[in-house]
Amino acid sequence: METKQLGPWIFNSADFSISDNTQRIELEPLLCKLLAYFADNAGRIVSRQQLVDEIWQQSFVDDNAINRAISELRKVLQHPTLSQSPIKTHHRKGYSLQLVCAETKNIDATETEQAHSNLSAENEKPPGNRRFFILAVGIVLLAIAGFTFFWSGNDLVPAEAIEQPNLEQRHKLSLTTQQKVTWFKGVESRPLMSPNKQLLAYGHAQADGSMRVLVRKASAMISGKAIQEIAIEQENTYYVPHSWQPKSQHLLVQSLSRDGQTCHYLNYDFSRYPNFTVSQVSDCKGFLLGNAQLSEDGQWLYQSTTNGGMYGSNALVGTNLTNNNTQVLVAAPETGLGVVMLALSPDGSKLAYEFMSESNHPEIFIYDVQTREHQRLAAMPVRALVMGIDWSSDQSTLYLPGTNAILTLNVKTKALSVLQLPEDVIAGELTLAGENQAYISALSSSAITENAMQLIKVSFPFDESRRVFTPINDAAGSAISPELSPVQPNRYAFSANWSGNWQLWLHDKGQNRQLTEFSDAHGPITSVCWSSDGRFIAFVKAGNLYLYDIEQHLVIPKLENNDIGQPQWLPDNSGMVLTRLQHDNQNLWQLDLASNALTQLTFGGANQAQFDKQGQLYYHRDGRLIRYVDGKRSDIDVLNADDNSTYVAVSKLRNNEQWRYGIFGHIQRRSLTGEVLQQTQLPYQLVGIHFNPANQDELYLSVFTTPELALEFIQWQPVP
Repeated sequence: METKQLGPWIFNSADFSISDNTQRIELEPLLCKLLAYFADNAGRIVSRQQLVDEIWQQSFVDDNAINRAISELRKVLQHPTLSQSPIKTHHRKGYSLQLVCAETKNIDATETEQAHSNLSAENEKPPGNRRFFILAVGIVLLAIAGFTFFWSGNDLVPAEAIEQPNLEQRHKLSLTTQQKVTWFKGVESRPLMSPNKQLLAYGHAQADGSMRVLVRKASAMISGKAIQEIAIEQENTYYVPHSWQPKSQHLLVQSLSRDGQTCHYLNYDFSRYPNFTVSQVSDCKGFLLGNAQLSEDGQWLYQSTTNGGMYGSNALVGTNLTNNNTQVLVAAPETGLGVVMLALSPDGSKLAYEFMSESNHPEIFIYDVQTREHQRLAAMPVRALVMGIDWSSDQSTLYLPGTNAILTLNVKTKALSVLQLPEDVIAGELTLAGENQAYISALSSSAITENAMQLIKVSFPFDESRRVFTPINDAAGSAISPELSPVQPNRYAFSANWSGNWQLWLHDKGQNRQLTEFSDAHGPITSVCWSSDGRFIAFVKAGNLYLYDIEQHLVIPKLENNDIGQPQWLPDNSGMVLTRLQHDNQNLWQLDLASNALTQLTFGGANQAQFDKQGQLYYHRDGRLIRYVDGKRSDIDVLNADDNSTYVAVSKLRNNEQWRYGIFGHIQRRSLTGEVLQQTQLPYQLVGIHFNPANQDELYLSVFTTPELALEFIQWQPVP
């Protein structure tokens, strides 16, 4: 079956139809033939005589017949996402199709397996520890799930940050070009331009949860020419683009089996595009929050890696692929995310990387590959993840996506500048296409959370024969963090943006009621938890702690210093243990509700406080579960960090058992000695799991549903 992507439409000439995944339109044979001819000549002006010769194939055709056919085809191709007519009339010259035409060549399972079977034996490595990598979506979900207690809101660079004195230049930009260049269903993200700016690779997370990599010629997208596109995909395997090797057209791709048992780095050589060859670089050694990068000579693999599970603290390591020796270039912090993004310079001599300390304040460093020296360039204006780094072609400047802005960092002078984008443009990710040109993705915290989070109830999660899934909300928007009342199991609190901004809601006796009236546009309410008597609900918004009094129907601000997260009630409800950020360190503090006094409990880094059923306090540090004694050397490691990054780096205690989960649907019960009691994989991307205190066989889930995000090409100039 022959299909082509024509802008927002999928054109199937075999069954005379176009579709956009929401509707299917059958074409009359004449219109189908006419559209096929325009698609074959995308980007070119087709004269009326050519149409007579190729479509009507008659010596004489009435002009009205041609005009009528063109008019009818225009009407059929109209689409809400199009800002111009799909067919342009060129006076006295003819017509041209204004839709980007993409012809997809799929690398199916058979072809992929054949390519892998052709890998030379000398390139095969013994199996290592297999752990999951996740797209930049996973980075955004960190804050949603509560593993970091900051939230960046809608903008990475707020207006007040643009006025900071350390920013040497501030420019507002106007766009001379803004063009949507992808139309697939799902999230199109992580755009990567090849070093010669000829090829664009990007990731595509589809609505069914699968992930693939697509590669196409960049010039065709902005010139209107027909696009031939290579799709790297295979059933039950995730493919993720990481980076282009400097001075080459070699693309580093990670392949991961859905069950987490197989993980490889693969090197795709597109130097003879659309033909390619593939070779295995190594087995995957760990979950990456960021990306891996091959050195210019192909001898070294640079990547961030963790021993603390998914979302654990990350070190920067370099692996010599000749002898398989690994060197730690930057050690992981105790509780911060560590190294999350990296990018080699065009000549491969310098490695730029983003480091997130315990304060979650991103800093940008340069590592010199030859001298092995590290140089700190700058700290970003606010606490927020920067999802990508790109170099200018002359290696003088780093470009970083700032959601509502593009940040530029001069490597020599360390000057940080802000290029303010128009209000309707979101640059969550970017890759430079040339001077003042880039391909951008709208992947950002606001884009991911706006309509992509839902609540699901699952009965008998570990018993596939009895398992039942029940959606528990059907409103437009997103909802997360359902926490059930400990005294009334038919009542639960949750966070939702159903009324515009994120608010705290209560579900009671089949009805949903909004409890708060926040007017700001900061991100989701997180860390929802009930007092054991069911009287109060504690929650966090923008690093501030609030209580909601169920009886008085009152919101009570408790701590408003933007440094609080992850509250946990004391067993007697007299106060809470919470994570607090002080002087770039995360530690546990105890809040006395009567006096509002704060007392520091730990001193070596800690987060995610929890109590067992006997009232014993536990916390997490770098993937380890630790029993609290005095917050110092007497504290006892209960469960060491393991290197299975299928699961997140923190866990939940229930009946003196450890429960943990992974974003690809994995759930596991373990004893506090580490014995696996039960495990399963659910058909959802998990953001959180939540217990029903009245029913041991029931879980509530916060799940991620794939939104619609496309890539855009933009070209800009400063506003005078």
